Amino acid sequence: MDRIKSGVVLTLILLLSLVCFCCGWVLAEVEYLAAGGIGICYVLLRAVQRIRASRKEVAQLPSAQPAPARRPPEPGDTDALVDQMLAQGRFALLLRAQVADSLDESQFERVLEALAEAMALVPDGEVVLGQIDEALDDGKLEEEEIVAAKGRVVRVGPFFLDRYPVTNEQFYEFVAAGGYEQMSLWEKPIWPAVLDLVDRSGMPGPRWWRDGCFEGGRENHPVVGVSWYEAGAYARWIGKRLPSDPEWVKAGSWPVPLSATSRLQRKYPWGDTMDRGRANLWGAGPDEIVPVDAFAEGVSVGGVYQLIGNVWEWTGGSFRYGNHPVSELVLPTPMKGIRGGAFDSYFENQATCQFQSGENPLGRRHNIGFRCAVGVCDLALARSAPDQAEEADQAEEAGQAEEAGHEQSSNRQSSDEQIPTVEEAHA
Repeated sequence: MDRIKSGVVLTLILLLSLVCFCCGWVLAEVEYLAAGGIGICYVLLRAVQRIRASRKEVAQLPSAQPAPARRPPEPGDTDALVDQMLAQGRFALLLRAQVADSLDESQFERVLEALAEAMALVPDGEVVLGQIDEALDDGKLEEEEIVAAKGRVVRVGPFFLDRYPVTNEQFYEFVAAGGYEQMSLWEKPIWPAVLDLVDRSGMPGPRWWRDGCFEGGRENHPVVGVSWYEAGAYARWIGKRLPSDPEWVKAGSWPVPLSATSRLQRKYPWGDTMDRGRANLWGAGPDEIVPVDAFAEGVSVGGVYQLIGNVWEWTGGSFRYGNHPVSELVLPTPMKGIRGGAFDSYFENQATCQFQSGENPLGRRHNIGFRCAVGVCDLALARSAPDQAEEADQAEEAGQAEEAGHEQSSNRQSSDEQIPTVEEAHA
């Protein structure tokens, strides 16, 4: 707060100094020129001092003590391997269809519990994208309003979305597991630049970390200083992906069809009017990034936190200008979409479910993080039940002919070899 007051005072001094300087220039008054020049020099000097002080504070920030490397489980110890993958948050890998069938009942239930705790289910349905915020002041969208705003109606399948942005502690698991060295996780165009994605000490990791670890006391803060490519690599490692723009908007606005030509769609996750007490935005109080479970009053209908405020979030899609992908426009670099606003977002129109901005995919900004998604169709949410009738037939055939029994055993062994083990999923 003191820094804000100091900044306001310096701004007023600068404005008065500029007025004096301009008046002195026009009226040819040396006194005014001198007073204005002294004021401008003073403001510039103070600004330089504040920048140097900020850099010094950042350089002196302590890093958290890195957690000891996880000891690899003993070969064949499936329970220990499942425990490790759950601790890393990689339950989505364990719920791939063939891997899930290799889990016992107890392990499968634990994985489902981890999914329900960490992610929210967003049902399928339509969502309207575009510059429709004015039409959403009453929370209701008519067909003519969508056409007038040149909005797009997009159908979205059911999916799971992280309840919280990815935290420093979660991203550390990826770094400690050698995620920056596993090229299979990264987009091919970025391979030559992965070695440049380092922290302040030159270690692989987010831009604002030091010695390969985050600042102490910020375990539960959203990870920032990560590029779009880093976010995508983490998502692949954990068995998920970045949400698409329609998915992200649908999770926040929670549209409900009323008729063939009318629908409800929220402007904000909590309703249709701005309430800065529900999101970490400029003027909301902290003036910095807060833990991912703060501002619980702004949670979405589906139970997703901080879709608005705290940090911008990378999405999987390209930045669109109106109905045109930016790739169709003339820009120096392709842009990827970011949504949600951040703790330093001043303009309210940037902090809605519909607003999209863009950023260089290699950008590692202090106020951009991300969260992950996974499609319902990509997960095995129920174990495959054995066909009892088929088993009975096989048993009868095995009793009738020993040779047929041997052949069936061979076929079952061949089928089992096609099912990936938990160890293979972990690798």
